[in-house]
Amino acid sequence: MTNKKRIIFGALLAVSCLAPLYSQGGGQTWWVNKTKGGVYPAPMRPLWKLSELKAKYGGKNNWSEQIIKDPEQDATYNSAAPGTKFPRRLHPDTHNIFVVVAGEMHFTIEGQQPVVATRGSIVNILKGTIFSYEIAGTQNALWVDVSPNNYKTVYPSDDPPPPSIPGAEVVKVSFAHTPAAYTPPNQVQWNLFEAAARCEQAGAKVNEDHLFASPLYGFADANDPLNTCGGRGAGGGGRGARGAPAGPFNPNSVFGHMHAGPAEWWIVQVGHIRGQFENTGEFLAEEGDVLYAAPMTWHQMGFEGSGPSCRLAMGGYQLINMNNTAGQ
Repeated sequence: MTNKKRIIFGALLAVSCLAPLYSQGGGQTWWVNKTKGGVYPAPMRPLWKLSELKAKYGGKNNWSEQIIKDPEQDATYNSAAPGTKFPRRLHPDTHNIFVVVAGEMHFTIEGQQPVVATRGSIVNILKGTIFSYEIAGTQNALWVDVSPNNYKTVYPSDDPPPPSIPGAEVVKVSFAHTPAAYTPPNQVQWNLFEAAARCEQAGAKVNEDHLFASPLYGFADANDPLNTCGGRGAGGGGRGARGAPAGPFNPNSVFGHMHAGPAEWWIVQVGHIRGQFENTGEFLAEEGDVLYAAPMTWHQMGFEGSGPSCRLAMGGYQLINMNNTAGQ
């Protein structure tokens, strides 16, 4: 056998030996230890409905609800009336993002131009940056405030000291700070509706330490007259695992994909989103609602109804989709 034939034969042998490692979906297959899916320690739940939060707080303008506090992230859902001000503060070691659901928020951020954030905006505050914000406009602002778990907040000592929290006392400390620098895809502010008008809504918008946010935008019907950018957008709609038509949903089956590490969750920025979660059920969310897939939970998502839908995919990292191999 010539050297050339040996090389070709060796390459073919290598391919044939590797072939069984790849699934029909095109990804290499792996073994992973999977714990029980659909486990939701409080305050996490598969669906937080904005309408239920509003009802819970009745006629109150200003309120805050802890919706996520897992090993990776700490998130609160918030409401505040126009004129409410939040004084200067700084997170020394961690980033912080605000997802604006309704209303108008004005941010003053060290080293940046003033930011006016409205419905559909993400405001990304980098670590080591002094910032403040206030509610403007004529309606209550609604927003989700997200930080890595165990974050800390400090306040400039030339401002009044903050209230003490249970089990702690307010003391004065000293350290130098330098605002972190933005690197793509990170930016101070991004707005879904402005981006969609330019057909630039796809791709991660926040990718920082323990903070990731990526809008998944599309239409349940690719022929929807409002689908002027073409395509379905990311995430699909009304489809089961590996693109098969979705049938009657069985939450105790194996379907969709999972993540072996942190949870994945979503803020519905517009339209309607269907989420199916292992051992949990099927949920329909609308604008302002929050969906949460616990770690190690088989799940699949889809667009619903007419017009555009967008779920802002959130998590501690840019997660790998570990697709199921049922039936293979």
